[in-house]
Amino acid sequence: MICPKCENQFEVVTFNDIEVDRCTNCMGIWFDHREQEELKKLKGAEQIDIGDEFLGAKYDHMQNIDCPRCDIRMHHVTHQADLEIRFERCPQCKGSFFDAGEFSDYLAEEIFDEFQRVMSELDSLEGGQNLVDY
Repeated sequence: MICPKCENQFEVVTFNDIEVDRCTNCMGIWFDHREQEELKKLKGAEQIDIGDEFLGAKYDHMQNIDCPRCDIRMHHVTHQADLEIRFERCPQCKGSFFDAGEFSDYLAEEIFDEFQRVMSELDSLEGGQNLVDY
């Protein structure tokens, strides 16, 4: 697969039998549907997010990102709590792309419950409705 942000190759990274795809350049991470939630339950999962959060912030503001699996436009989703997470989510396959450093932010306890709610709402979207910010 090719990274939707910097167009470099992904490498497969395995943590406790869960495989995710991480860009070899910008270190962004592609999660198939709900993989990030499975990893959240595992101690030490932050080890897969090895990228520089400042480099991740550079790529975070890119627009018009296409899904590396489906090749359709992804939605930008912004979640604000103590930390802001802005990630991309495919409306078709429901995969998510996190820029470097965002998965570590996701693992922070104070935002996990709200993130779960947002993901459930996104899962229930039908007929082109949109809860995301651009």
